[in-house]
Amino acid sequence: MKTYQLLKSSLTHLLLGLLASGALLTTALSANASVVNFALGADDYGTLTIGGVTLCTYDNISAAGGCNSSFDMQPGVWYNIAIDYKNRAGSDGMSLSWDQPGPASIGYGFSGSFPGLVPKANFRTLNAGGTSYVSGLLGDYYDLSGNLQSTVIGEGPIDAINNVYNNQAVGSWNGYGYFSLFEERLSGQIQLSTTPTTESQLGNISTRGFVQTGDNVIIGGFIIEGPTLTPKTVIVRAIGPELIPPPYNIPNALADPILELHDATRALIGSNDNWQHTIIGGIITADQVSAIQNSGHAPTQPSESAIIATLPPGNYTAIVRGKNIIIGVALVEVYDLD
Repeated sequence: MKTYQLLKSSLTHLLLGLLASGALLTTALSANASVVNFALGADDYGTLTIGGVTLCTYDNISAAGGCNSSFDMQPGVWYNIAIDYKNRAGSDGMSLSWDQPGPASIGYGFSGSFPGLVPKANFRTLNAGGTSYVSGLLGDYYDLSGNLQSTVIGEGPIDAINNVYNNQAVGSWNGYGYFSLFEERLSGQIQLSTTPTTESQLGNISTRGFVQTGDNVIIGGFIIEGPTLTPKTVIVRAIGPELIPPPYNIPNALADPILELHDATRALIGSNDNWQHTIIGGIITADQVSAIQNSGHAPTQPSESAIIATLPPGNYTAIVRGKNIIIGVALVEVYDLD
């Protein structure tokens, strides 16, 4: 029995294809399931075309070895990789595999197999009438050897479909990508993750510099990423006097830093001079002293500045100036509060 490790977001796509092709799920799918067993037995045949060049024909494809071909991928170029196959009796579908020598693929794309190479794939299945049937981003699953496989499973009543696999090499790499078209014996077992994947998260960023007069200020830029309607709450700090005593021992620290927060249009959306006194304006609509104290990141000195902001994805700039034209070393920081 062959075993596959299923990508979390591909579960729906793969199961749709399995069920549409008459697969028998021998274990019920539940929230705490660790495996899904299924059974299909079939043979397929077809053609593989890349960039208008036919690399495999019906006769090349067999359950014994399949059709293995290589194609020189150029950086920044989209290639249409088309599989056009017809089902034989009891067919379960064809697999298109992108194989790269070197370390096994890691993560969600193929990054890590070649330095500077980050291919992106869009895989979709069309029936004979051109209607989208099953689709998956970056393929459907990884097999245990680390190869990303994009698989289409033959549908019983439909006798012909076109599968389009677009692959883009982004970076400075030039080399060979190995594509395999082969009959996939999809009888097997799918392993499902029962625990969420733990992702590393950036806690804070900071920049230290010497604040002078005029436009000679500290500028700290940061970017919030994520879905458009998913804001992130951060606290932005301007630190000065805290740098004077140990362990920092900076005698010329900025005595009274003033903090400004600007959006991508350079518009001022918030400011602060002494964190224990909130300046209402822009995105700051209520007193923030208690929220700053409860954040765990309140400045240690009253003359230092801080702003708590809930911001949509975008580019932002924090600017630190000296009050009353004073100069000195300051620190601008951004902490993630989510």
